[in-house]
Amino acid sequence: MNLERNQRIAAFRKVSGYLLWFSMPLLIVTCLGGLIGIIGLLSVQTGNVDIHQSMLKVMDDPTNFTEFVKPGLTTASKIFFTFALLALTVPLFYILLHLQKLIQCFHDGDIFNARALFHARAAYKINLYLGIAWIVASFGVLIYCFQFADGNLDRTLNWLWNTIVFFIELGFLSLILWALEIGTDLNEEAELTI
Repeated sequence: MNLERNQRIAAFRKVSGYLLWFSMPLLIVTCLGGLIGIIGLLSVQTGNVDIHQSMLKVMDDPTNFTEFVKPGLTTASKIFFTFALLALTVPLFYILLHLQKLIQCFHDGDIFNARALFHARAAYKINLYLGIAWIVASFGVLIYCFQFADGNLDRTLNWLWNTIVFFIELGFLSLILWALEIGTDLNEEAELTI
């Protein structure tokens, strides 16, 4: 039994090591992507594409946003989207940072302990707050679109789909966090017993 457990721990550490190699470039790409996005937004020529038109475009086709803003954004639009991108990038960076530290704990063999649990909880909470903020903001933009533009069913279905996917993801992450909490409690009880 001990040999099998040691083999599993060795495999767990090996996979965690691979994930560590992946997580660092992901952190760097997130920081650089946010920075490049902000610089790109601020360097877009000033034009007449206002916040109203920009929000409709983001709701309809966010992948083609760069083509849409080529004629130029108003100063208010630039400031709005800069803060929106910053509000998305900073929490995403902290989620990835805590996940990297959690993976580092796993790589060190500290699977069910307080330090690993702290990083898991922190990443979970930030993800929860970011997801809820995204859903609420998207719903606000959706209501805005219905008031000041045509009532597009695709926008509503897209928002509904993203909301359902977020809650399914939240359910899986909650189960993983609870398993980590239970494992940490059992590990602490076993250490007290010994």
